[in-house]
Amino acid sequence: MILTNDILYLLKYILVVCIFVCIVLAPAYLACANDASKDNRMRARVGSWLFGWSFVGWIFALFFSAKK
Repeated sequence: MILTNDILYLLKYILVVCIFVCIVLAPAYLACANDASKDNRMRARVGSWLFGWSFVGWIFALFFSAKK
């Protein structure tokens, strides 16, 4: 019983980390999906990877991913 609870506890944190990573990297995906210019895709990727953990950096990356 304890082993099952530990596994569920671990799976919960793995799921939360995966969701967080998907949200942080969403601007890089949107830049490719929107067929943005090469410079804007690069800015979105770098901004998302380096500054995606902060809300300001994520908004910056999202801004450049939406530009064509």
